[in-house]
Amino acid sequence: MTLDEALNILEEILEIEQLNKVQKIVFCQSWEGQSYMEIANSFDYDYGYIKDTGSQLWQMLSANLGQKVTKLNFQSVLKYYAKHQKSQFPSQSASLIPEVKPLGSSPSSEYSASLIGEHETRWIGRELLVDALTQKIQGNCRVLMLVGITGIGKSSLAVRLGLEPAMAQTWPILKLIRFDDNLHIFKQFAHQLLEKQMPSEPELGQNSQKLVIDLVTYLQTHPCLLVLDMVEEILEMGARGEFHYKDPLFAKFFDLFTQAETMPSRLILTSQDRLPVMVEGRYLERSHLEWLKGLNPEEALELFGIWEVHPQTDSEHEYLQRIISVYEGHPLALRVIAGEIRESPYNCDIQAYWHDYGEETIAIEQQKQASDLRSTADSVTLANYSVSLTDLVKCRVERTFTRLHVSSPLAYVLLCMGATYRCSVERTAWLILIADSSKEAQLIAFQTLQRRFLLETDYTVGRVLYRLHSLIRSIALQHLTNPESKAAR
Repeated sequence: MTLDEALNILEEILEIEQLNKVQKIVFCQSWEGQSYMEIANSFDYDYGYIKDTGSQLWQMLSANLGQKVTKLNFQSVLKYYAKHQKSQFPSQSASLIPEVKPLGSSPSSEYSASLIGEHETRWIGRELLVDALTQKIQGNCRVLMLVGITGIGKSSLAVRLGLEPAMAQTWPILKLIRFDDNLHIFKQFAHQLLEKQMPSEPELGQNSQKLVIDLVTYLQTHPCLLVLDMVEEILEMGARGEFHYKDPLFAKFFDLFTQAETMPSRLILTSQDRLPVMVEGRYLERSHLEWLKGLNPEEALELFGIWEVHPQTDSEHEYLQRIISVYEGHPLALRVIAGEIRESPYNCDIQAYWHDYGEETIAIEQQKQASDLRSTADSVTLANYSVSLTDLVKCRVERTFTRLHVSSPLAYVLLCMGATYRCSVERTAWLILIADSSKEAQLIAFQTLQRRFLLETDYTVGRVLYRLHSLIRSIALQHLTNPESKAAR
């Protein structure tokens, strides 16, 4: 859709002949991806005036279409409108924004609310991926698995998919469930979804298999988009590093859901670990695994723009690009950095932030360019050189290391020792690091890191090379040199 076509559709929806001058500027520049601050600076308007004009424009669209329209979703809404036209578009009383039903305890409710808020105010990029995954789910794919390291954007993408107009048209009910220590038994999960009271213990034992069938039947008769977040919490590792469900009823449920003759509902699962194979590998077209990586440089710069961090000079633009590069586009880490730059004491002064923390970025760049393949002396503070990043590591990334240390000590040692590699290397180079262990133990440890998506892959002609994400490497090096960590010695 061209900008002129979008303008014509907008004026048709609003039933006006023409937007006023400022409305047209805001709409056209927003269509081109400009932030309110960039629009204000380019056209010499007050930032607050531009923001208020945009807000009024989206509110007018929301009122006329009967759904919430924002600066982040107006393009997809207009494209959907153009495709279906007014005769097929919902009336004002029928919203395309799905009814969000957070299930479970109050933490789940708070979680889903925060997800929606994050999507509405901070979502950027991955547009081609959103389109591709939307088509998959609307096709034969019943189970979409979003996997990757913590903070890479799995949960946000899951909710973003559910809020797509085309998706909401098909599944007006979006249900969110987050697994944690308080929710890891299938019977609890099923009864929350079915909104039934938990029966007594004797009844639970007698009816567990029937409960699986009841839940599958419910999803057949009540079409919805069900987002299951942090599925790694209900997994445990077997003797050979493979993952299976702590409660076997989950495996039964996913198998029946996948092989059912008809299934109008869809599942989106997010996990830091590779999920068990469903239905013994049959019906492969009914599931899809998407391994999320970091944002590309353009998307990452857009993220900083959304956080109102705008480079004013070529030097500041270069500083942001270098920060993005060393963090490999990790959305959560970059979001934390953007927030730090925006707030006091930096107040959007990128130069001042670089003055305080640029040294760490430079050190990472130098290590990547060094001629030495390995170094046990690297000291990388990428994960915790500031207070906010330290808090991030403590609550998110460190938990990944703790889980690995408990479930697979040798894989944990391999991860920490592998951090001494400054670049990607062959699998054999990784296995040499734990050569004192048996060949079978070496392979299981390596595959464990693969199953947890802790190894990044680089491709050359005829070879696949492996390395750690820069953020993971930073923490692994700390574990390696921590004298209190026996497993890292």
